[in-house]
Amino acid sequence: MKFLSPIISVAFLLLTTSAYAQAVDSLSLDEFLSLAQSQSLRKQAAERDQQLAKLDYQIFRADLKPQLTLNANIPNYLKTFSEITQPDGTIRFEEVQNNNSALGLDLRQRIAATGGQLFLQTNLQRFDDFESDFSIYNGLPFRVGIIQPVFAYNPFKWERQLAPLRVAEAEANYQLDLEIIREEVTQLFFDLLMAGQESRIADTNFVANERLYAIAEERYELGKISRRDLLQLELEKVSAQRAQINAGQAVRQTSAAVAIYLGQLPDEHHYRASNPEAEAALEITDEQALAWARAKRPEWLAFQRRLLEARQASDQARREGGPELSLVGAIGRVRSGTELSTIYQDALPEAFLELQISVPILDGGRRRHQRERAEVLQSFAEVSIEREQLTLENDVRTSVQQFLSLQEELELATRLRELAAERFRITTESYILGAIPLSDLTLAQREKDQAARTYSDTQRAYWLAYASLRQLTLENI
Repeated sequence: MKFLSPIISVAFLLLTTSAYAQAVDSLSLDEFLSLAQSQSLRKQAAERDQQLAKLDYQIFRADLKPQLTLNANIPNYLKTFSEITQPDGTIRFEEVQNNNSALGLDLRQRIAATGGQLFLQTNLQRFDDFESDFSIYNGLPFRVGIIQPVFAYNPFKWERQLAPLRVAEAEANYQLDLEIIREEVTQLFFDLLMAGQESRIADTNFVANERLYAIAEERYELGKISRRDLLQLELEKVSAQRAQINAGQAVRQTSAAVAIYLGQLPDEHHYRASNPEAEAALEITDEQALAWARAKRPEWLAFQRRLLEARQASDQARREGGPELSLVGAIGRVRSGTELSTIYQDALPEAFLELQISVPILDGGRRRHQRERAEVLQSFAEVSIEREQLTLENDVRTSVQQFLSLQEELELATRLRELAAERFRITTESYILGAIPLSDLTLAQREKDQAARTYSDTQRAYWLAYASLRQLTLENI
């Protein structure tokens, strides 16, 4: 009858395991990554940032295209009493009733290289005095001219270089965010995988210990083993049962974490991680990885952008607050008259040229201090970027060496697990035959479990190192 106990336990374990398996979705690392990248909030945020950078660039490009503006003041009716100065110096308040309407078009084109702008204007104005029944037109058929600051800060010169860099940086950040998702997924996946492994170890140990305990009871009754050995086996069985409970709880918790990461209800989805196979051995050199990183990582684009921004700030501080010269010139045709046709048929030539000059005499040293401040920031930015480059390059080299080392460790851990499992099987058979003491069996079991955990730990480290290497190079290796 005592031999029925382990048989019933094994049957119950198989039935419950089978029932649970029917409600569990098997999940591979690639499947989890695919689901996460399609549903992750981080990916949505990355897509938003990428789209915003592209829109900012389109806005900047639109600013460099011709801008046409319609200006209208129709109607502009006025009826009131207004102060009128008489020839003898006295003042009278007379009724005023008029309409002074205007309509015009203004076309402007920025010159990004110089910071100036070209303009083309046309407008028409009509004045109606209802008190005297008088109307007159003033028209500008066309006026073409230029407004050109001299020695002034030109933001468009810098934005032409910065705007494409920001777009490229946003695209690189998008790829980086996808690789960060890979690292997060790998962490969660191996939490789930190792919880499942602990559950399987606990189930296997419980079945084995219950079987051994049943055999030990028979031997104890026959006087072949001591009470101490019997109690030791019972202790192992109870410990295995307790480990089953804890492992089951860990499986449920890690499965819930996976479901939540995918935006699912934990009660509706239960996952089990399928063991990933190691990729074929990769041969990667430090120089190759560094070349990928320099070409694809957003930091190198950010380094260029930050240097340009520092130089931009220095140029702005050097030019603003100093002498200002602005050249304004235009030619056109203009005419006023009581008939609309005369405005466009007999327009008279118009021209003007103006040079505006503003030279600060005393500013308390403000401009000099602003320039020195910008130079300090630029100098620090150059040193800081150089250090960050060295750090990132070192991270890439370290990641390559760590990954290559873990490739070798994973092979050794695989062999270690196989050897420990085989040794435990042989030791169990030998103990059943009474050829070895219980301590040897207990040691073999613990070594088997530890080898399995070492393999899983190494496997986790390998895949995390793989994710880290991809993250640092943004290369699909």
